[in-house]
Amino acid sequence: VINNSTDAQRIKRIGNKLATAIELYLKQNGYSDQYAFKWEFNLIESKEVNAWCMPGGKVAVYSGILPVTKDDAGLATVMGHEIGHAIAKHSAEAISRQMLLQGAGSAVNVASGGKAAVNQLYGVGGQLVSLHYSRNQETEADRLGLTFMAMAGYDPHNAITFWQRMAAQSNGQQQPEFLSTHPADATRIANIQARIPEAMKYYKK
Repeated sequence: VINNSTDAQRIKRIGNKLATAIELYLKQNGYSDQYAFKWEFNLIESKEVNAWCMPGGKVAVYSGILPVTKDDAGLATVMGHEIGHAIAKHSAEAISRQMLLQGAGSAVNVASGGKAAVNQLYGVGGQLVSLHYSRNQETEADRLGLTFMAMAGYDPHNAITFWQRMAAQSNGQQQPEFLSTHPADATRIANIQARIPEAMKYYKK
């Protein structure tokens, strides 16, 4: 876990904006009583092009994805999308099953503190959340992510350019881990473009 760096602070700042927007979204839609997020936003030192959000609100962004996100709006796109999966509870069932198999000891260790324990949890967390979502789940996470980033003050149009950059990562290269569970293609980008007008209704500069 990287602390106190400019990028780490940036992720926390963007994350807090998204969290405020999401809490408002849940309240406006009558869902507040269904969630109890304890938000945490961290930057993980890794060349892997990846990010994830656990159901309780623990969000991790890998340093390897920063060259692709490029700016705050790109980060908001990634984080909003991953939080969208958590809000829609796409991974809850699979995570519960895997937690039982692997044991919840790492979470207990983290509660007692220690850098090694934190890294252990994030290692487990990354494995748990690297799940293959269906196309419908991806579309739903994209839709929610656009809404969340717009409410947090980030122009949803930036999501299109982010996913275009992400798709370009696999050209002639090994596919990034992020794309192995989050397919980026012309259909996805077209779907996002179609949802921009709806998302713009929530956009507040």
